Amino acid sequence: MRLTLLLILSLNAQAGLFDFFSIYQANQAYENQEYKIAGEKFSTMDNDAARLNQANSLYKQGLYKQSLKKYQNVKQDSLAFERLYNSGNAYAKSGKINEAIDSYESALKLNQDKDALFNLELIKKQKRRRIKNQEDNNKKHKQQKKKSQQNKSKEKSKNKQQQREKLNTIKQQRWEKSLNKKLRTLMIPLNKQYDDNEQNPW
Repeated sequence: MRLTLLLILSLNAQAGLFDFFSIYQANQAYENQEYKIAGEKFSTMDNDAARLNQANSLYKQGLYKQSLKKYQNVKQDSLAFERLYNSGNAYAKSGKINEAIDSYESALKLNQDKDALFNLELIKKQKRRRIKNQEDNNKKHKQQKKKSQQNKSKEKSKNKQQQREKLNTIKQQRWEKSLNKKLRTLMIPLNKQYDDNEQNPW
């Protein structure tokens, strides 16, 4: 997974010592993997770079739906790729495969990033596998239903249905485990700075 914090190293003339200290605390908390604290610190800053980092902090806590809401609030054009990329990851972790694919494809229109392409292909592969599993399950279900009707054995059918549901659960858990291992997550390079209306957002 690839996730890096946006570290703002310079301040504008209006920013005071307190602002610098808040930024420092937020960055330090994030780097120390104290994502809840980092998210709280970033939430006090009114700019898109901080909003993106707040969303990333929520993502790191496994709060994917909340992170998606924050990603949607990032409007700065220079952060569009990062917003779309990480939104794709949050959608994927939330099980919203179609939305994840759309986000990755939109991100790739802005930047032909190899990790974004990797994630897109991974999610498409998982989607195909999920569809195939569903088709196989439907086929087995029809066969079992036919046999059940022939045998008129409700108990047997119920047991098979339970086994099928258990198998589906195991397959879903395996899919999620595989996704967590393979999905690459983007963050912003520590030394990268962004302009907001041609000015540093800090």
